[in-house]
Amino acid sequence: MRVFFSVLALSASLALALPAAAQVTINPGALDQTPASPPAASPAPESGTPAPKPKPKPKPKPKAKPKPAASAKPPAPSPTSGKEAPSPPPPVAAVPPAEAPPEVRLGTAPENLTVPAAPPASPLLPPAAAAPPVHPNVTPPPPPVVAAAAGEAIAVPGGTRITFAPESADLNPATDAALRQIGSEAAQNPAAVVNVIAYASGAKEDPSTPRRMSLDRALAARAVLMAAGVPSTRIYLRALGTASREGPPDRVDLVVVNSQAAVAATPPPPGPPAPAVPHAPSPDTKPPPP
Repeated sequence: MRVFFSVLALSASLALALPAAAQVTINPGALDQTPASPPAASPAPESGTPAPKPKPKPKPKPKAKPKPAASAKPPAPSPTSGKEAPSPPPPVAAVPPAEAPPEVRLGTAPENLTVPAAPPASPLLPPAAAAPPVHPNVTPPPPPVVAAAAGEAIAVPGGTRITFAPESADLNPATDAALRQIGSEAAQNPAAVVNVIAYASGAKEDPSTPRRMSLDRALAARAVLMAAGVPSTRIYLRALGTASREGPPDRVDLVVVNSQAAVAATPPPPGPPAPAVPHAPSPDTKPPPP
């Protein structure tokens, strides 16, 4: 009975499949068509069946914009899931900054301060150099005394006046003696300073010649004073030429004043140099072996 029903079902299925197979058409030239040849026309469908609608061409998809890279943040673990989130990557080792010097407050010493048990030994200094010799006070030779030279020594308020003959710087015995007397008195007083002011007559159109003559008279008086013992640092010369306003034009005025600065400017008398004082050795310095 079961075999009968199975044969009946098989025959029914074959009967239904035969009409469908009759509708299939074969196109043997479809495989020989090239891409350039137009496509073969599809067979017209049988009457009673609707024609298939042509499929629309797909529209081109727009290009997707590149998405920005996501920040490398580790995903947060889900509160509901029991699984642990993956561990974040290890951080990059940063370069440590330069160490600043330890801060030291006023009145406090740093911790690493080491104090020696004893003070350092005193350095051994070389012996002091000997003092340089003092330049001696060189005395120029005194000018010659001319007995027939005109001139005289006159006491004036504040000093002494020595007169000369026109266009001459010669000294006679009287004027030479007066200069030596002034020099001997000034040499005994360390604070005495002698001012020598010289004048000379001459034409105003030629001021150079009277000035040179007045300088010769001042140098002659200076040489006599130095021969009497007055250092050159305590004699001041002024050659003014024809600048005399009163008194004889050919003269030299000597004024003696006291000055404390002259004491420091006076060189000491020549003598043997003082011996050099050796440097005292330090108590920590050991004496050399014998």
